[in-house]
Amino acid sequence: MIVPLISGFIGILISLFSWLFYQEKLTFLPSKLLLFGKKNKLIVLGLNIISLGLFLGLVGFFFNFGVLFRSLRVFLLIIGFVCIKKSLNQNINNFPDLPLFIKAIIQIKSIQSLQIFAGIIISFLFLKSILAVDWTGGDSWMYQLPFAARFWGLVSPEQYIFEAEREPFYNTTTMLPNILQGFFWYLLGKNRPQGANLVSFFSLIGYFIFIKYYLKIPYYLSVIAILAVPLIHIATTSAYVDLLTNVGFSIVLIITYLLFIKENFINYKNVSMFILGGFIAGNSKYLLVPPLALVMAFVFGRILWLIFYRFNPVNRVKNILILLVTMAGTNVIIFLTSVKNIILYQNPFYPLKITILGYELNHIIVPSGDYMSDKIADMYPLQRWIFSLLEIGAFDDRRPWPWTVAMDYVPLDADSFGMGGYFAIYVVFNVVLFGCLCRLNNPETRTALYLVIIMSVVTPFLPFAYQLRYYMYWIIVLITLNLYLLIQQYELTKNRWLKPQNYAYVGIFVMMIFTTLTRWDYTYPNAMSLEKFMIDRVDQDVITMLEEKKEACLVGFTPLTFLYNSAFHEGKNYTVKAEFNLSKEEVTEKCGDRPIIYKE
Repeated sequence: MIVPLISGFIGILISLFSWLFYQEKLTFLPSKLLLFGKKNKLIVLGLNIISLGLFLGLVGFFFNFGVLFRSLRVFLLIIGFVCIKKSLNQNINNFPDLPLFIKAIIQIKSIQSLQIFAGIIISFLFLKSILAVDWTGGDSWMYQLPFAARFWGLVSPEQYIFEAEREPFYNTTTMLPNILQGFFWYLLGKNRPQGANLVSFFSLIGYFIFIKYYLKIPYYLSVIAILAVPLIHIATTSAYVDLLTNVGFSIVLIITYLLFIKENFINYKNVSMFILGGFIAGNSKYLLVPPLALVMAFVFGRILWLIFYRFNPVNRVKNILILLVTMAGTNVIIFLTSVKNIILYQNPFYPLKITILGYELNHIIVPSGDYMSDKIADMYPLQRWIFSLLEIGAFDDRRPWPWTVAMDYVPLDADSFGMGGYFAIYVVFNVVLFGCLCRLNNPETRTALYLVIIMSVVTPFLPFAYQLRYYMYWIIVLITLNLYLLIQQYELTKNRWLKPQNYAYVGIFVMMIFTTLTRWDYTYPNAMSLEKFMIDRVDQDVITMLEEKKEACLVGFTPLTFLYNSAFHEGKNYTVKAEFNLSKEEVTEKCGDRPIIYKE
């Protein structure tokens, strides 16, 4: 109560001061300062906006308006300070006696302010990545981190045995992200699994460097614009592999875009970058293999067209042979996991059940469709995807935050499960901006339009497309193309509405709403050690039972069963097998002779 009262009281005092200042009633102030107040309405406006922001704190307290209202107040305070800074900067010569550090703050340019903001956000996310274990992501502890630990020997197969259906996934599926996660974890030590978070963080940093080099997009602009998307912001400090996978695919799409607008784009460096992006996307998750194969077909067609219509016809046969050999080698590298599975198991997506032309390929696991509610299942794929983009029905009071990395924290069959995550307002803004930028008819805008149309036609029909985290490339590439086209058009027209900084201001506004609504839990670098993480999540009575039995099957402890392995409990020596909470017969069969411990 005392804080809102003080805030309201200070707001009234500032408003009164600004009015008296404008009316030149404050005779105790120097005449030069009084004259400055009379002539500069902007500083009076700024003071009153700050006053309103402070006073609304009292209003929000009494009416219990909540976090969104608090975001409005923060926005008003920022606008007020910007008005004051701009006014002072325009009249800095009238105050020669100001201390140098105050002058330096006043004279900070808008781009410098944006660079500072971007630097602070990136610093926060880096520190959070390295200081806090992924305490909000269920899948991280269910299989991403266990896979990483197994690969690098941080936890042995005897100390922790996967669920019956998880073991074949470890042996046959795409492992690149887990190998990288385990590497960073290994470097930092067994008790610092937060090292795995660095894979997501560095993958996004790599993308910023990539578009800076290839598209000349300033770092501050790409950082603010892309991190304004909640799912990307959250994934940056998590052990989920979706960000790495989609960064790789986004690189492939941008390289493909440049191939279609530049006829002299083919060289070893660009081909290598394409292969790198494709290798990341093709060997991180099965979901992006089909769209990646489609991109490869477009690239093949484009290069073949260049050979026939642009390159020297004398070398046509030679160039076609080089293309065929290069594409064959490139496909093997990019689809390495799928090629291996075809050779060993006659199924590129083994161990999953896949049916091609009515023929079932070799498999041992049937993908579950349980986590799609009847309401979502009844929608057409395009409808589901659009509803998710616009976050229609996405928010659920059962979640601790409006957004989570998987839009989960609700039952798997809930209508809100997996829906949303891009911030609908920001999606609409980017789509509208892209449409406006494409009004200028040139090869860059035409090709960008075709690319976005193809992405928007293909993506909704991919498996579980409404769960936007699986296909973040769509929003990443859309934002990237907006930045690229915006910079180009501003350089041509110098239209003040097209200033790239304006995009950054929108991004900051959206990001501040997101971070405020999520209480800065995904951004501010609060430390969370493994020991602290396990305090309320590991039942010590179960640890005692495991030590007595020496081996057991833990049922229903998902997704945190991995925390019970003896490698994380010094001085303990036992073996744990994980299993889902299935029927009694299935549990008995899968646990074998091990004593079964059910979660209470």
